[in-house]
Amino acid sequence: MDISLVLGPPPPGTDLSDNRTPKDNAVVITVSVLAIIIVALRFFVRARIQRSRLEIDDWLISATLIPLIALLIMALIGGEYGLGKHVWRASIQGMVKMKKILFAYLLVYLLELFMIKISILMFYRRIFGMNWMTWACLFCACGWMIGSTIAVLTACQPIAYFWTSTVNPYSGHERYNFYYYYIGNGAANVVTDFLILLVPLPIVWRLHMRTIQKVMVCSVFLLGGFVCVASIVRLHFLTFLDDDVDITWNMGNVYVWSTVEACLGIVCACLPTIQPFLRSVLRMLPGLTMGQPLVCSRKVISHSRRRPRAGKRASNDHGLQTMGGRSDSKPNMWDGEDDEAILTTRVEPDHFHRNKGLEDEFGLMSIRVKHDFHWTVDPLK
Repeated sequence: MDISLVLGPPPPGTDLSDNRTPKDNAVVITVSVLAIIIVALRFFVRARIQRSRLEIDDWLISATLIPLIALLIMALIGGEYGLGKHVWRASIQGMVKMKKILFAYLLVYLLELFMIKISILMFYRRIFGMNWMTWACLFCACGWMIGSTIAVLTACQPIAYFWTSTVNPYSGHERYNFYYYYIGNGAANVVTDFLILLVPLPIVWRLHMRTIQKVMVCSVFLLGGFVCVASIVRLHFLTFLDDDVDITWNMGNVYVWSTVEACLGIVCACLPTIQPFLRSVLRMLPGLTMGQPLVCSRKVISHSRRRPRAGKRASNDHGLQTMGGRSDSKPNMWDGEDDEAILTTRVEPDHFHRNKGLEDEFGLMSIRVKHDFHWTVDPLK
């Protein structure tokens, strides 16, 4: 059956020879390979250079590669059935297969973004601990995932009507206009991304450090804003699906930006981990001068002292300086015992802070959380 008998003739001026499939395929392959390389680099830095134990955020971000590869494969197969071409070039059976792919793509896309969001939140948890903002974003991400999945699975009665409606429009019915799902889901995704982006900023801003340091550290976390931009661009292309029969043409951009969004999410989730390594590599290139690496710590950086008491209790200052359980005179950026190459723990005497500033020891882009504690020793009588 000619698809024109179902959808009508193409609008005047439509060039049916237009084909964006090769360009779209090149884009999704490129960004997917980039994301895979970045995750591999993250594991290399964590396991081989830092010699750190892999945490839940590391495993989660690596697990995101499974649905990412599935998204890539579905995008490429969709191109074989008309994705990126005008719908009047597709066959009826090709449209049915493409809509089956689209249905699966929607569910895998939700899983992919959900895993990325949770990985980022677990990374925040490892650095800053759980606070009310992290919990709120965690509940929002779970609610977005559960609500969106239910909305997809209940959109049509029966579910198969999602892909058979083109062949037989009387084989079922839609429970709601699916265009509203596209827009609602996309908008909620942008909001959750934005909230997750803001989680570390107030924590960093409350730290005792110079304003320029706070700005530079926050800028590292704000690189996740590129994901929000990709989400907004994807949402823009979703608006073209409203009552548009040329679904294969307009859906091509949605597939591309959905994949770009997921890949950027993976890259931005890995950047704080691999940033010191990248700076070290770039610093070795001739003609390039890089700033100091980001150093941040959830752990305590403090000084200890013995305080005098009455009687025979002795008192003197003792300084402890630790890096991964060893005493060093200078911190090693790639210490394997740290939570992160950029996450360090130092316990130091007061005179160290008087004689040497934070910038001299750790560099300009550093986070230091300082607490005082008192250590009192009562001598045996």
